[in-house]
Amino acid sequence: MITIAGYGTRFLPASKAIPKEIFPVAGVPLIQHHVEALVSAGITEIIIVVRGGSGVIQRHFAPVPELEEHLEKAGKFALLEEVRRISRLADIVFVRQSETLPYGNASPALAARAWLTPGEPFYYMFGDDIVLADVPVPQQMCQAFERLRPAALVAACQVPDEETHLYGCIALKPGSSNEMAYVVEKPAPGSAPSNWVQIGHFIFTPELFEVLGTLEPGKGGELWLADAVDRLAARSRVVIQPIEGTWMAAGDPLRHLKANIAMALRREDMRDELIAFLRPLLASQW
Repeated sequence: MITIAGYGTRFLPASKAIPKEIFPVAGVPLIQHHVEALVSAGITEIIIVVRGGSGVIQRHFAPVPELEEHLEKAGKFALLEEVRRISRLADIVFVRQSETLPYGNASPALAARAWLTPGEPFYYMFGDDIVLADVPVPQQMCQAFERLRPAALVAACQVPDEETHLYGCIALKPGSSNEMAYVVEKPAPGSAPSNWVQIGHFIFTPELFEVLGTLEPGKGGELWLADAVDRLAARSRVVIQPIEGTWMAAGDPLRHLKANIAMALRREDMRDELIAFLRPLLASQW
């Protein structure tokens, strides 16, 4: 499940007509990076939870016969195969989050519940984050979940002390190196329980819905996933999974630009020319 039910306000006015998840990162829409990462882990039935204006995203993953015909006539067979590949990536269901649900990053789970396989664990990820990794994060998470079988698995990475106030910081249970006790959202500088922060990838068992059924909206009137995870950790085993890779939150214009540069530097067809372009620009700033 991929949650993109927000309004993208940090990207306005660019996101007024085009969902931020369709903005490209190194030439590929952010949402496609997420779908391909899930597919790499063997997840081919994907729910994308949207609030509205999802038509552009749906069209991106749907066949476009007119475009395919044009590419074929033009002899652009590599592009033709890529366009066809995108429409065959996975079985994708788009679920609109009802306006009756509270705003918040836990509400998409409630919106998608009817489409989940009863009794089975499910993958839950935010649409903003991207991780540069040799092994995609969903693969890392699924392998760990099969080994550990907790009530919930939370992807985590370590950040410097001076950045802990920006994220949800994880407190571990005494004597444990990976079992979560609770999360502190954006702790005051110097008060973080650890340098571990949760990033936007989770695997949940259906026990999550037992918690969400009694969870009231929290800060700002929003239904927070961190509050639900806290309650899970108080009653069951919630484990953090350190992620191998570089986590980049791409939810605002500057971080999105950074993600573009970092991803482009990993592409052989972009790397050298991008470095040649950036080097004199950087030199002129000093």
